[in-house]
Amino acid sequence: MSKKRRHTHRKKKHPVLKVILILVVLILVAIGAVAYSLYKNVDKTFSNAYMTFPKTTQVDLKKAQPFTTLIIETGTNNSKNIAYAAVLASTNKATQQTTFMNFPVFATLPNTKTINDIYSSEGTTGLIQSMTDLMQVSVNKVIQIDIDKIGSLIEATGGVSMQNPRAFNAAGYEFKQGTINLRTADQVQAYLTQLDDTDLDAAITRIQNVSMALYGNVQNIVRTKKIQNVNYYRDILSAFTNMSKTNVNFNEAKTIGLNYNKALMHTSKLNLHTTDEAGREVISQAELDNVKTLFEKTLK
Repeated sequence: MSKKRRHTHRKKKHPVLKVILILVVLILVAIGAVAYSLYKNVDKTFSNAYMTFPKTTQVDLKKAQPFTTLIIETGTNNSKNIAYAAVLASTNKATQQTTFMNFPVFATLPNTKTINDIYSSEGTTGLIQSMTDLMQVSVNKVIQIDIDKIGSLIEATGGVSMQNPRAFNAAGYEFKQGTINLRTADQVQAYLTQLDDTDLDAAITRIQNVSMALYGNVQNIVRTKKIQNVNYYRDILSAFTNMSKTNVNFNEAKTIGLNYNKALMHTSKLNLHTTDEAGREVISQAELDNVKTLFEKTLK
């Protein structure tokens, strides 16, 4: 049996989801910026994304306690539930730092399962419990992004332009090689379609690239000094709540935006490295323990 430590090719193709969490927190900050003029509408819209998740632990955000957030990017493939990416993040006001720990979702964990196996069979609740057991820390907040609905947010933020590495057709759309423009939710959904069983890695790469482009849109929204009309922000918030579920309520979102804004803007990441064992990607117990120790320190 060959065993070789490496940064695997497959792992590089899975989004670290730093982009997704930053996207979320920037939107939360943006909510705070327009809350006074949109308060009732935002509160109602934000409540559409709210969902209670079993196995999570309460944290006092008003006292600025460090907290963890499990961010998962999910979708469907041939009627099966798929976890495309998973990140456990720690946010600590005292250290003014948010740390992202990326889990390769198709690598075998010490418990002989993969993140995708756990999500496909046990859903989000099972994944929260497994993350608690593996990391021996509480999961406080959850943000679940439905990649099947990300197109609505891209459309609301004005569309994206990006490089397409190879030409293909999907759902009645032709995507040429080179620079392409995705303007509508239907175009985005077609572009993210997995064409066949051999297209998984390419589809995940497309998800990552689209997420990066969307992140650029949100950065521009937050950085611009010009305030758009109320309907513009309402459409973005509506699209955001359509594609996500979270146990962060509106009041907590405002508290996070006010109390943890510096921590959210200073980020670092931890990566679980895999080894190759007879053609399988494996995360060893020693590797997990090492990174787990580093993650625990970010909460102190």
